[in-house]
Amino acid sequence: MNPRPVGYFELLRLRPAYRQLWLGSVVSLAGDWFTLIALYSLLQQYTGKSESVGLMLAARFFPLALFSPTAGVVADRLSRRHVMIVCDVLRAVVTLGFLLVRSERDVWLVYALTFAQMASSAFFDPAEQAAIASVVEPGELVTANTLAGATWSAMLGFGAIAGGLVAALIGNEASFVIDAASYLLSAFFISRAVIARVPQAPSNGTWRHLLGLDDFREGLTLVVQSPELRRLVMVKSAWAVSGGAALLLYAVMGEKIFPVGGSPEFGIGVLLAMRGLGAFLGPIVARRVGGDSPEFLERAISVGFLVNAVFWFAFSQSPWLWLAALMLAAAHTGTSTQWVFSSSLISMSVEDRLRGRAFSLDMMLQISVLGVSSWVGGFLLDHTGLSPRTMMALVSVILLICGGCWYALRPRQSRMGF
Repeated sequence: MNPRPVGYFELLRLRPAYRQLWLGSVVSLAGDWFTLIALYSLLQQYTGKSESVGLMLAARFFPLALFSPTAGVVADRLSRRHVMIVCDVLRAVVTLGFLLVRSERDVWLVYALTFAQMASSAFFDPAEQAAIASVVEPGELVTANTLAGATWSAMLGFGAIAGGLVAALIGNEASFVIDAASYLLSAFFISRAVIARVPQAPSNGTWRHLLGLDDFREGLTLVVQSPELRRLVMVKSAWAVSGGAALLLYAVMGEKIFPVGGSPEFGIGVLLAMRGLGAFLGPIVARRVGGDSPEFLERAISVGFLVNAVFWFAFSQSPWLWLAALMLAAAHTGTSTQWVFSSSLISMSVEDRLRGRAFSLDMMLQISVLGVSSWVGGFLLDHTGLSPRTMMALVSVILLICGGCWYALRPRQSRMGF
């Protein structure tokens, strides 16, 4: 008989280190959306081109892919708590740099500062994911990852609405200051968490070991030689094939098709907020229906691809903002279920000393694909006759194909069942 799954509030009460990590994520994630919506507004104001938004998204994704291999080694070698604190402080400083963007001539700063901000995130994220798995018990992993995913989603919803309002009513500068303050508050919470150091093998004195190349190769070998882990690492990147273009299209459709009272920032904010609501509900409802068993998590990921693709198509055809927002929320119940459950299965499959590297490889692959997808989406919108609605419909079909390919790669022994 499986033990009773631990509840979300119970987990926060029983695991003080996880509670501090969670509080840090609450404030910093909300602040992130203030900056993202403000950057959408700045780029549309100074360039008026969808491609510029695509380049900004690519600038967000590229450093995550570039630095992830090193970040995984750092997360497994150094104090994960110290890594996260340093990254938060650096992100606060960089975010204030967006205040220098005052005209079209300064747009290059958006790309440069975005790159620097996300370079710090590349080191923060694997350290955080690995730390979560190390401060809870194995039976609490799915609860911890679900709560982390739900927090991301809830803060997306809150941050998107609040960020859209702040950008529209007060100005983009206020959004950047709020985001910088959120990083510093996150660093404070994380500084209060007690996170054990990961035991490491002694150095063999070679330059490959000193540079972390041996550590990276060990993590890469683990993923490459394990068919089960390799397939889990493919979940997010399979979504990203169409996901990068979709994220761009949310901003474009919010601005050009669904502005609210002439304010594109608020139209974008509504769509992103409903994306957050759907992402919040997805894994929570799925756990309620099926529990925490690895077998159910695997099946739920497959269903998530289908749900996401179907409702993306419905979103592309929606004539009114309220209906489009509902369809986007429904789509992201599938997306978040895929992300949370695949992360939980990776945590279950990898020992603590290698988790940072496993998650960094997972990030590197998905972010590389997201960056290419977002740039290609912006290029096609600006240089072909495709409308945003047609593009979104095409994106949904591509996702369905990617999900079908992922499902077809399931282990042979499971093919007789779902």
